Amino acid sequence: MYVAKEDFIVRISSGLTVLHLGCVGFTDLDGQDRVKFAKQSLHWKLTQCSKVVGVDRSGAVIEEMRKLGIFDNVVAGDVERLDELPVNQKFDIGIAGDIIEHLSNPGRMLDGIKRFCRTGTRVIITTPNAFGAPNYLRYSAGKFREGAEHVMSFNEQNLVTLLQRHGYAVAESHTCFQPRSAEAHNSLAFRAGKSILRLFPRFGGTLMVIATPTTVDNGWGESAQA
Repeated sequence: MYVAKEDFIVRISSGLTVLHLGCVGFTDLDGQDRVKFAKQSLHWKLTQCSKVVGVDRSGAVIEEMRKLGIFDNVVAGDVERLDELPVNQKFDIGIAGDIIEHLSNPGRMLDGIKRFCRTGTRVIITTPNAFGAPNYLRYSAGKFREGAEHVMSFNEQNLVTLLQRHGYAVAESHTCFQPRSAEAHNSLAFRAGKSILRLFPRFGGTLMVIATPTTVDNGWGESAQA
């Protein structure tokens, strides 16, 4: 399917416990603007409908959000070192939204997430689609710009392979569009592109994979079958 990313995630997370990695978002902006746009973020939407704990490495931004009373459910931490996170809770949903392409060692994040999973926990990964039509068209027109902190690219096949290598079974695979694309929903170009990509979803601009761990941490630092 080709879906609206944040609407889809909010819908399946509503009423559940959620671990949200890289929750501050807006990584191409400076700290002041990241605070400014906090109430437009996915984390804000999840906070309204779920019991969510966010994790982000942007300690100064998190502290400013806390001072302003925007969020009190975000902790500073490195998603590649989740074993050090001061959180001892199991979650129904884990979300790593548009963060895996930023990481030097994405497998460490996938391994670390299992500490917070129970049997049946769903892990949602989103990332730009290396084979997506929007990026291809921008590149062809000489207008493509990679994210400032992006260090790798994924297609559906290598993302699924990475998940399987680190002990996950993929349950669903979709593509989706970002909120900033939806803001232009009245434009002819967006409406036309959306209609085409609903027919050919494999070319959507952002990948979304939902997976479940095949083993989880049993609470004693040991792995158990999920």
